[in-house]
Amino acid sequence: MSRPADWNVLLESARQIVASGAIQLVKRSAARLPHSAEAMALTISALGALNRHTGVRTLNLDLDGKPVALAIIEDAVFDRDVEGNTVLENPTRNDS
Repeated sequence: MSRPADWNVLLESARQIVASGAIQLVKRSAARLPHSAEAMALTISALGALNRHTGVRTLNLDLDGKPVALAIIEDAVFDRDVEGNTVLENPTRNDS
């Protein structure tokens, strides 16, 4: 389902993910960043794995004529660690 929306304010307020290191693929001792299709496959696999622990919902939107895929992760929040890297936390999980 795709629906038009003018959510530029939402997109502008969203924070970029900051990671300490990028995923690299290794073949014959040569490391490289994943191609676009590989990165998308890794993202879907990660969301599928996360869905086993918390609900993940998806939504397709049309923002100003551009398609946007939105993943909603239940019981999760993005935060920053002491180095400024993005971390995904489950605030409702009790580790004690």
